[in-house]
Amino acid sequence: MQFVVYEAAAAAGPTLGLLSARGVLALDGLVAADAPQDAVEHLIDHFDELRPRLAALANEANATPVAEVRLRAPLPWPGKIVCSTAVYAPGAAAQRQQLLFTLKSAESVIGPGDTIRLPAVADSWSFVPQAALGLVMRGPAKHVAADAWRSAVFGYTCVVDVMARGDPQFGRDYWLAKSDTLGPLGPAIVTADEIADPSMLRVRSWQNGALAQEFAMADASHTIGEQVELATTVMTFFSGDLLVCGTSPEGQRPLADGDQLDVEIEPIGRLRLGAAALARSRA
Repeated sequence: MQFVVYEAAAAAGPTLGLLSARGVLALDGLVAADAPQDAVEHLIDHFDELRPRLAALANEANATPVAEVRLRAPLPWPGKIVCSTAVYAPGAAAQRQQLLFTLKSAESVIGPGDTIRLPAVADSWSFVPQAALGLVMRGPAKHVAADAWRSAVFGYTCVVDVMARGDPQFGRDYWLAKSDTLGPLGPAIVTADEIADPSMLRVRSWQNGALAQEFAMADASHTIGEQVELATTVMTFFSGDLLVCGTSPEGQRPLADGDQLDVEIEPIGRLRLGAAALARSRA
């Protein structure tokens, strides 16, 4: 199944929906919550018991065409976003370095059709979009063994981890990478049962229509299981948290004012974004 957060023309605000071949179906009657993030977390925690009703809804309920709604980030306010330094390239597993993780804030999240706002810093800095597979976590998950990682994953989404390139002293590059809007994700969450083997996925990105990144999840320096295992030795993941599985060093190009960025992972979909540079300030 695929889930989205969307806004309809007459709606009071974003809401959680089921994405089907017929369009988007509202889940208001099944998942009661005051905010979309709460609805997503409720869905994750109660998915097994809700599945029969969701299947019936997909076949029977009235659907709104996707063209008539505005898709938003399917995880509007994750409790935490943990980004892996795993690398994807042929032979990466044989040359791998120690796996590390960084954090982004919930304020970094934007969704389909939104704009990446490049931080207002000196011209010596650049900001590079890194396409990645995101794991939507099911928790609480702590000390998850590598061969049991699927128990901690509800589904998958596309992610862009926008990284800063400039003076790394005192970790300023990682600090700037936490800026608002530098963690786009979407367009949907595809449940884990829909993707039998995520290592068979390919991740692609385009900048202004030209292919930028393209890599296979199979060419990982660290498997998804290894990433989940190490991350959960450090912290507990709760439902609705996000683990970003790293990227490829090839094809990365800095964003410029007015750029268009597309990231696609089949069968999750394509995430399309704009970029805008704010007025520069001192570094």
